[in-house]
Amino acid sequence: MKNYLYCYKMTWDTESAPNPHEGVLTLAICKPTIRRCSQIGDWISGWTAKAVHGKGGQVYSFDEQKLIYLARITKKLTFEEYWKQYPQKRPKELNKNREVQKKSCGSSTTNIANSYNSGDNIYKPLTSHPLNFNDYEQVANNNHGDGDKEHDLKGKYVLICEEFYYYGVEHAKDIDSNVFRDIVPRCKKIPLDNCYLLIDTIQNDQQVTIKGV
Repeated sequence: MKNYLYCYKMTWDTESAPNPHEGVLTLAICKPTIRRCSQIGDWISGWTAKAVHGKGGQVYSFDEQKLIYLARITKKLTFEEYWKQYPQKRPKELNKNREVQKKSCGSSTTNIANSYNSGDNIYKPLTSHPLNFNDYEQVANNNHGDGDKEHDLKGKYVLICEEFYYYGVEHAKDIDSNVFRDIVPRCKKIPLDNCYLLIDTIQNDQQVTIKGV
């Protein structure tokens, strides 16, 4: 089976999509096509858009693309499996003063100072064998509202990455063109054979903010 590196631009990074906490990086909300189509052994990478919304409502601007995270997919779970196997990823601390205004990957709030504590395991199965969107309840969280439910669940799977390298938008990493020369559009899939220099470079970087190997 041929493996790929999935690349995409991030306009939000509030540590929810992806969620790099509890020792494993997970992608459970947003990016449904990547979650549905990727395979175990593929890698995913998030890159800066021209403007990226971070924690606390801060907006970061970039003239050139930088790497926010790189991760290897080690498991693909259904939402039912994710709910049962990763209770530590369920929402913890809620921002009670939030005002839902914009629905986008990672956050749908104007007051998101605490959103990184919320967790991304937000879909609770209502039956033992859920078959459709109505078989899940969206639990209270800081990041997505009811209008995001169908979009999130379209992905069918949650990506589990036990090997990951997360810089975050605050410390997004410059990548030399000799290491990775592709310009990332909204989303792109690249044969993994062409990406090992990038992976090796990040695996040996000592400046990673959060990592799991």
